[in-house]
Amino acid sequence: MIVALDGPDGAGKSTQVRELVAWARAEGRTAAVVGKWDVFRPGVVPQARFLRGTDQVDLRTCIAEMPSPSRMLFLGWMNTTAATRARQATEDLVILDGYWAKHAAAELLAGCPPALVHAITAAIAPVDHVVYLDVTPEEALRRKGSDLAPYECGRDPGCSPARFLAHQSAVREVLLDWAKTHAWHVISADSRQTVQHRLRDHVGAVPGTRAAVEPLV
Repeated sequence: MIVALDGPDGAGKSTQVRELVAWARAEGRTAAVVGKWDVFRPGVVPQARFLRGTDQVDLRTCIAEMPSPSRMLFLGWMNTTAATRARQATEDLVILDGYWAKHAAAELLAGCPPALVHAITAAIAPVDHVVYLDVTPEEALRRKGSDLAPYECGRDPGCSPARFLAHQSAVREVLLDWAKTHAWHVISADSRQTVQHRLRDHVGAVPGTRAAVEPLV
């Protein structure tokens, strides 16, 4: 079963992923985590070896500097690589740390042609379940403090907190609409403990079937 966790920046996705995998393994299930940043693991994603000489921090900055639509194409490659690897995994539970939703919403807001965004998201390997961790921009900013990246701030190189709030508010509006449209499972991410309990309940209740492609509409 493949479960993708997505949500705005600051929703705590990576933390929840680690705790969920630890719980699944304690329950006797095999579990694995797959994410787009695995491209920095040459033994895992050898075709990404052209990224040698850079790091995640630098790449996040470079992504914000890319023009549209090339930025969507690059983000699509990262997300496609991760989702394809998740489909190839054999563990009982595969957690995809991030999916296409956040990036697709941000790129549409940035003016990327909708047809291109739709084509890329439709081509990304499907998952069985999408869980959307929702958090208000104000709470996300409180958690992140000064640890802001240009892309999270609507590509603002100065990483202004005001730009972060404005950008994240717009992205969140799109994501909540898609969550309703696609019937994603929405969990409020205000409390880490509450989120984990709800994640465990959801993962334990859903059947382990493989989903069909869910195109963006």
